[in-house]
Amino acid sequence: MINPRSLVRSLDRHWEIIEYLVALGREHIAFERDEIVSLLTKVYPENSREQRLERLQQLVNNELLIAMSHSDSLQINEAVSQFVSALLHEHELGLSEILKARIVDIQAGLDQLQLAMEQRDMAALQNGAIRIDKQLRQILQQLDQDSHAIQGIAERAKSRDERMPLEQRYREVLDAYDHYVLPMEELMDTGAGGSFYPLLERAEKVLENLAQAMAIQGGLYSHQQMLRQVMFRVKDVRHNGLQALKKCTNTLMPLREEVRRHNQLSTSIGKLLGQVRRKGLERTFPLQRLPVWRKERTVSVAVGPELLALMEQIRGYQAKSVDFPEEISDQLLVAIEQVDDEAIRRHLYASLPIPDLMTWLMQHYGNYQDATLLKLYHKLIRLPDINATPNERAARVVLKQVAIALHSHVLETA
Repeated sequence: MINPRSLVRSLDRHWEIIEYLVALGREHIAFERDEIVSLLTKVYPENSREQRLERLQQLVNNELLIAMSHSDSLQINEAVSQFVSALLHEHELGLSEILKARIVDIQAGLDQLQLAMEQRDMAALQNGAIRIDKQLRQILQQLDQDSHAIQGIAERAKSRDERMPLEQRYREVLDAYDHYVLPMEELMDTGAGGSFYPLLERAEKVLENLAQAMAIQGGLYSHQQMLRQVMFRVKDVRHNGLQALKKCTNTLMPLREEVRRHNQLSTSIGKLLGQVRRKGLERTFPLQRLPVWRKERTVSVAVGPELLALMEQIRGYQAKSVDFPEEISDQLLVAIEQVDDEAIRRHLYASLPIPDLMTWLMQHYGNYQDATLLKLYHKLIRLPDINATPNERAARVVLKQVAIALHSHVLETA
């Protein structure tokens, strides 16, 4: 979810283009990237193409523009659109009060799409698709808000004082279930009794048939893509609607059932107590069936599951064996030699120029091991203030244990 502070900062930097896109959003479901770049050219004519592309990337990174699924197009973040619309003193009614009105509007939009397709009126087709997509986006947003509101109602009910009467404590839960969950179950019913879910199924079929017909008749790709995007939105609403209803039901149902069980028990107890007051205990309950009440208090000490698990691990503990490496033969051992790098470096500077570095090292430091000698060779040719140039002819050098062929370097003062 976008951060409100970052939203304000981002809008402050990109207000002109966002206001422009929100105004155009009433007539467009989504924008192609090249289309947004063209709009940036109009809004920011002083910027270069690289600056406009960078600004577009900033809009995406700040979540002011969001990539649509199944497409490379971009659309305005719904939260941004509503925030900017509120700043411009624009508003729309919520889903909780006018869901049936939205259903009627979606039905009218579907009829408009079919009529526009028959008359080959692409402007009416575009308006109908935008009309349906706008309603679906509002429904998706409200479903998410309703899910969070239901969670808040349940948390408030659970956190109230336990000494309150249960019906009073869960009154908000009962109202939410009766006035939200039950009507939503009727609307989302997948059978003939439902109105919203069957409408979404019909909308998906109509949009799919229109997209196929337009592809066969050779309609514009943008119009085909627009119908597919609305169809994907319908699928999202179908899936999210059922998921939101299931989540709300699972949240409120246990609390509602707890109240109902409490009410049934209270009713039964009150009825029995009334009979006892009127008839007496012996007449209400036969003597042989008279319940006997007794109060017992048992104190027991038990081992916790954590301690039991620890005891089980200790009982099955086995010491791990560690295999030490076998003795290494003396031939494989390499003695560590003490090398005075600074003295060798001073000796090298005093002997410059040196026509053959490897020969020079064998003459003066041939007592070192082969590995030490080769290490000195590579250190010396990398000195920053010396030019090291390899000889054109390769020479074969025999060391103590190995023989190597190399183009020995010529060292000169840089």
